[in-house]
Amino acid sequence: MPVADTAEVELQGEPIFLEGAHLHPEVLFHQIEASLERGNQVWVSAPLVEPLAASLGRARDGQRWLVFEPDTGSAPGWLFRLRDVLVAGIALALLSPLLAFVALLVKLSSPGPVVYATEVVGQGQRRFTWHKFRSMRLLNHDEDETRRKAEIQHFIERTHGGARPSGDTDFKVVDATRVTPVGRVLRRYSLDELPQLLNVLRGQMTLVGPRPCLAYEVEFYPPWAQRRFDVTPGLTGVWQVYGRGRVGFDEAAAMDMYYIHRRSFAFDLYLMLKTVAVVFTGKGAL
Repeated sequence: MPVADTAEVELQGEPIFLEGAHLHPEVLFHQIEASLERGNQVWVSAPLVEPLAASLGRARDGQRWLVFEPDTGSAPGWLFRLRDVLVAGIALALLSPLLAFVALLVKLSSPGPVVYATEVVGQGQRRFTWHKFRSMRLLNHDEDETRRKAEIQHFIERTHGGARPSGDTDFKVVDATRVTPVGRVLRRYSLDELPQLLNVLRGQMTLVGPRPCLAYEVEFYPPWAQRRFDVTPGLTGVWQVYGRGRVGFDEAAAMDMYYIHRRSFAFDLYLMLKTVAVVFTGKGAL
């Protein structure tokens, strides 16, 4: 079998095996993209994709490989949009009593607005405002943004290359001291994100895709991960199911890249069903 630790001649249609333990992510994803464009199936074994390979990978030669398939076409975009409108519309109608109850709990829990609005970056790096039920005590805007930017920068530095600092059991980017008791429950079961169904109806988000990022997070994404901005961000996705609170920044970006190559109606349905299980267990949440 062809195994590429460095660039080599590839036969069109042949599966390519990339063992990337010593490859920089930029080189690794360049080789993946180049092989896929030639029509090759790509099997990857590397620390960067190890968390995802453990769940979605295939076993071969005593190790787990994450398989990237060349593009064979997908359902037209309007079908994904129709799905989003139908599912989000029905969900908002059915969940309206729950939404009203959560809004009341948030209002009674601490001073501040019921819904927290913030600017995020979506497809084509276009900005839009998304909404969440407020789960944290308020700071003034400038102080809040300064703190959050410092937190994400620290998170990226300490998890670079998939390293896990000694004693860490989860990767958190949230100041837990600011989370209200009600907010803790909302975040654990992702109830704080239900207002984003409105963003789905508006077409700013889709049901499944890479997570929207805050405006100041864009600068942290390396060139190899920029394709995450080629697609509409999602309410749930690969990171929410397999990485939530358990992987570093680079690993999360690799999960986005994997989703972009595997996106399909069937895979989206699989991820939505897995999301339900993750939400009920509260795994990886704060």
